[in-house]
Amino acid sequence: MSINRSIAPPIRDIETFNIVRAEKLKLTNNIPLYQLNTGTNELVKIEWVFEAGNWFQSSPLVAFAVNSMLNEGTQKYTSLQIAELIEYYGAHLDYNIDKDNAFVTLVCMHKYMGEVLEIVADIIINAAFPEHELEIFKNKHKQQFLVDQSMVKNIARSVQMRSLFGNSHPYGYFVTAEDFEKLNRNELVKFHREFYQAKFCRIIAAGKVDDSVLKMIEKHFASWDNTGEVTPKSFAIQPEDERRRYIHKPEALQSAVRIGKLLMNKLHPDFTPMSVLTCILGGYMGSRLMKKIREEKGYTYGINSILVTFKHAGYLTIVSELGAQVTTPGIADIFTEIVKLRKEPVTEEELQRVKNYMLGDVARMFDGPFAQADSLISLLEYDLNYDYISQMIDVIKGINTNQIRNLAIKYLDPDSFTQVVVGKMED
Repeated sequence: MSINRSIAPPIRDIETFNIVRAEKLKLTNNIPLYQLNTGTNELVKIEWVFEAGNWFQSSPLVAFAVNSMLNEGTQKYTSLQIAELIEYYGAHLDYNIDKDNAFVTLVCMHKYMGEVLEIVADIIINAAFPEHELEIFKNKHKQQFLVDQSMVKNIARSVQMRSLFGNSHPYGYFVTAEDFEKLNRNELVKFHREFYQAKFCRIIAAGKVDDSVLKMIEKHFASWDNTGEVTPKSFAIQPEDERRRYIHKPEALQSAVRIGKLLMNKLHPDFTPMSVLTCILGGYMGSRLMKKIREEKGYTYGINSILVTFKHAGYLTIVSELGAQVTTPGIADIFTEIVKLRKEPVTEEELQRVKNYMLGDVARMFDGPFAQADSLISLLEYDLNYDYISQMIDVIKGINTNQIRNLAIKYLDPDSFTQVVVGKMED
């Protein structure tokens, strides 16, 4: 039977979701270990998540430097030996931090897991931060920082965060080139000793995670001391008074635009409803802003609205790069679309289209073991469980056009937004 490819297949609603749930275990030293033994090939991904992000550092860049330099040598291995061994076994190690957490991620073939885990355990527990490697790190990342800060989009992001949270807040601090020079080994060693320890660690293992892998994790991490104690930190959000910031860059062909405001994080009951509204505004290719600013006006290649969530706060941001000669009318059109959402209900057709898009995203959150692990991590950060996903699905399916408009009236007051423009504005 031949298929008539000129006829699109029927669109069907997603009726059920297969939410794959991890099994929670504990090592003998009480480190939580989440097992997702759902892989169909020989790969295993293990992620160590530490409460060791920017929130916890006492000086700028310390959290980033510690995480980035874990593989720069231990008492047993030099940085070169670590790189050669990881490459020899065909494994991949990645290191990342965000505002609240730090991550070490390993992807490795099942058959080499024993050898590689021994190396990774030494990296995480016994990182040495050699002085000469720190100097290389400082020079390298300072130069990269200077290159990044020549780009209007990066300047706009930093200025917006400082504008929303204040420069004394870990979410808003504006890093400078001098901060790299101030890094010293003693601070790095102290931060590593305090925060890279069993008490502040969760382990998520996904893929072919059978009993042999669990035993290897137990072997290398169960003897890790779990007696650390750190005083909880809190910071007051102190937004800057200036609501509009324009940084002139005469050589720029485009202006980076960021329009935003403080909002809720994932723990707030309005977060999922606001995620639907944000998607309607600028969260997908068919959104209001994409249609108006990109397709109809041709002012930009792309524009997005994003509801960003951290552990201790959240914010809404609209991000684009507009042609210098159309920056002013482009910003005006953005606010026109915001006002429309407050004045006119969205159509049932548009709302259903966004619901389908967002439910498809939820389905992709559990498409394979590695995606399942990422979804679990996003829950654990807020001490949530899988019930949150079920509730999110129900909210997306059930929200109506009146609720969308009421949310817009409540949260999208144009006067509540800050504006940051970095580039060149022409009348």
